[in-house]
Amino acid sequence: MKICVIGCGAIGTTIARAVEDMPEIETTYLTDRSQECATKLQEHTKKVRYIPDIVPVLPEIKLVAEAASQDAARYYVPLALSAGVDTLIMSVGVFQDEQFQTDAFRLAKRKGAKIFIPSGAIGGIDALSAASLEGMDEVTLTTTKPPSAFGPSPYLESKGFVPANIRVRTEIFYGSAREAVKHFPQNINVAATISLAGIGFEKTMIRIVCDPQVKTNEHNLRAKGKFGELDVVTRNVPSPRNPKTSYLAALSAISAIKKISGNTWVGA
Repeated sequence: MKICVIGCGAIGTTIARAVEDMPEIETTYLTDRSQECATKLQEHTKKVRYIPDIVPVLPEIKLVAEAASQDAARYYVPLALSAGVDTLIMSVGVFQDEQFQTDAFRLAKRKGAKIFIPSGAIGGIDALSAASLEGMDEVTLTTTKPPSAFGPSPYLESKGFVPANIRVRTEIFYGSAREAVKHFPQNINVAATISLAGIGFEKTMIRIVCDPQVKTNEHNLRAKGKFGELDVVTRNVPSPRNPKTSYLAALSAISAIKKISGNTWVGA
């Protein structure tokens, strides 16, 4: 099986290195805006092949794994789906755009391609998805991260927040998942994931906290409904390559690829 990874940042690099040990994966094509980064990774792996354009290899690959950005997802996801290629998406926040979500889902159905969304940096997605079948009263997520996890943000600037200067635990955002993903595209992909698995972007409420005392990225998912109550806390170690990304997010992508290329899927 041949796959294509979009992006050689923290998650893309981790994926590319991990699939080296998967016998089911024959070749990993890799593309990135930085050819230097991609070719350097190619030098240290046996299966990775850098390509400047994925179009020529679409007929031979079985899976495109996007691990770059929402902008990359907007470009590459329709491209892959149009070719009937299954697509795994890490920049899940792109689906806060209702038109993009509708178009992507329709395109996948028309072309017979599958869209895979890994659980990412949070636990409980399987239970949340199952519970949503009978309706839920509420879904809330509280995400707590250290100042180093937050990069430059027009939203934070408009509110007078400078993460590097925060000295005590501070709530820096509260609102719908749609707004959270819009204002924090690099920090809160989990909000998009739980929205898709649960009750949608408008009804899912998100609280983001900056705490200089914490060393992990913490996600507290709570849901109530006919099924009962769900309360899941995930404390993630930041990726050594990028403090904005939880290491578990990369591992969830690798786990998904193992399931897709194999014959067993636990937690479906």
